[in-house]
Order: sequence, then C-alpha cells, then structure tokens
Amino acid sequence: MLEVSKNAEAAAEQMLSDAYELVLSGWCQGMSAQDEMGRAIEPSSAFARSWSAAGALERVWRRADEDELSLEAFERANLAFAAVVKESPQRWNDAPGRTRPQVLEALLDASSLLDSGARGQNSSVRWVSPL
Repeated sequence: MLEVSKNAEAAAEQMLSDAYELVLSGWCQGMSAQDEMGRAIEPSSAFARSWSAAGALERVWRRADEDELSLEAFERANLAFAAVVKESPQRWNDAPGRTRPQVLEALLDASSLLDSGARGQNSSVRWVSPL
C-alpha cells in the first residue's frame, strides 16, 4: 500500500508538471479549454490550444492510462492545487486580473506540497521558467 501511495504522489507531481507545460503553451480564462479560434472545447480534445489550470490537469488525467493509480494521482494533484489557491481551481483561474505567471507559480507551489521526492537531483521532471 505504501508503494502505491508513493507511486501516486510521483504521478501527481508529473501531472502537475505536464499541466504546467500546457498552461505555458497556452492559457485561458472563463472555460476549461479553448480551440485556436477561442471557442470552448473539451480539455482533452486534440483541437484544444489553451487551458485553464483545472482544464490542463483534466487533459493530463484523461490522456493517462485509465487505472486506479492515475485517478488517485489526479485527485492528489487537484487537492494540492486547491490547497495552494485556497479556492475552487477554476474560479481562482478565472478571477479578474489573474495572470498566466500566477497560474504557473501556483502549479509549482502545488508540486512542492507533494512529498514524492521527484524534484530531487534524480528528477525526470523539468520545470520551465514562464519568463
């Protein structure tokens, strides 16, 4: 059981990293995801081009293997993000004045809440500066 828990933490950290990369490539407000024309679209769609933080996490999860580990990792990643922003992730993302750098920073902070050890020297996770 402890091994599954550690694997879920590592997978959650990777999900946050992947969500960070998606938001870095394109960020939106007012919906979970947008296509290239700015229209609302399912976050997991191949036509999505920008995501809210919550939408990016959903896309990463829906494109992962459908198993208990990925569901647990998704739940942990969402809880870590909600703990950082202290609000519903979508509502926080959509707040007037919210910026992409703030969203990226919150994703990084959520990752630091997870005790996976994946951010150590042997990490395969690479964080990219939003600047």
